[in-house]
Amino acid sequence: MMKELFYLSGVIAFLVIFFVSIFAPTKGQTRIWLWSLLKIGFFVSLFYSWFTDNIVLKWILIEASTLFGALLISSSGTERSFHVGWKFLLINSYALGLAFLGIVILLFASTPLENLDFESLKQGLVGQSGLLIETGILLTVYGYSGKLGLVPNHFWVGDTYAESPSQISSLIASFVPVSVVLAIRPLIQLEREINPHMINAANGILFIGVLTILYSTLMLFSREDIRRISAKVALFHTGMLTLFLWLDVSDDMFYFLLSTTVLVKLLVFISMGILRMDAGKRNISQILETSSLSHKALYMYLLALLVAFVFPLSPVFVLDLKVIEIAIKQKMFFLFLFPIMGAIFFFIALNKVLTLVRLPNRNFETSLYGILQTRLVFFWFSFLFTVSVGTYGLTYLMAEYIWKK
Repeated sequence: MMKELFYLSGVIAFLVIFFVSIFAPTKGQTRIWLWSLLKIGFFVSLFYSWFTDNIVLKWILIEASTLFGALLISSSGTERSFHVGWKFLLINSYALGLAFLGIVILLFASTPLENLDFESLKQGLVGQSGLLIETGILLTVYGYSGKLGLVPNHFWVGDTYAESPSQISSLIASFVPVSVVLAIRPLIQLEREINPHMINAANGILFIGVLTILYSTLMLFSREDIRRISAKVALFHTGMLTLFLWLDVSDDMFYFLLSTTVLVKLLVFISMGILRMDAGKRNISQILETSSLSHKALYMYLLALLVAFVFPLSPVFVLDLKVIEIAIKQKMFFLFLFPIMGAIFFFIALNKVLTLVRLPNRNFETSLYGILQTRLVFFWFSFLFTVSVGTYGLTYLMAEYIWKK
């Protein structure tokens, strides 16, 4: 059921992003239908990768999204967005090149395969060279981690989300991480069976995931740009994905995690786009110099931050409860640090954004009223769906506590 919920969440998130770009486009956006076709190509390539077990085809589809993504980042038409699009293309292609090298090594180490599905590869690796297989898995996982945007291959993340229209940022942040995690998970599970040593892909990706969480939290202190604050929120949640990969959680919990990732990032970037367009500026210090601000836009952004970290019916809150449950049951008490880090990140971001409340309230700008109202409708729809998913996850994943007599 959770797998179907994830697929549904992906489709709904894409439709929201697509309709926002059609009916409430960014100011000055041209050739909307051309960019819409690229959005469809981006989504279809990643969405299809969710269903295939062919490890080479999955890599090809994820690599195809890199090309579509680079073109979409450049849709703003500015020189800066053009350079950022090239950075996205080069860093992601380099990272996926390493992943492909790892896949080639795994295929070389395997006995001849009937097909390129993962289960066939797994059978073909039985009894083969341990070191060669471990090297192939490490290269593949590390390469894919660059596509995730984890430290040290994170340099494309901030610029991509800062220089792209909010719909493009939402599209990349929502769909790239879940697609890559789906490609990584079976490799990590395989390595657990063949490599019991401390140095392995699971521990390695958790290490760089923790570094990513710490980096995004520390960098948040110096960020005044609401676009880059949103980018750090996305980076923090991407780092948290590695924890669940390392824990090797159940399929239900894993697919609920993927649904959460898609929906939370959708909310954050839609609300950021509303606030950014209404304020007319990106930096908080510059917004504070204006005479007024629509508190409606501000509260949408604050609500999205709440849902991303501490809102009681948010899917993120349910996942925090599951982490605490695992920490208690398996006596891994260091896991308590991860929900605490989320709370710390939230209060830092809240402290920055809440200063905007001092500005006098006004309605949306007249020239942008229709666009912002349309985006607001899509935000509320996304919010209600996200809360519904969180409520369902709470009653399903925590059923033994809720319905316990």
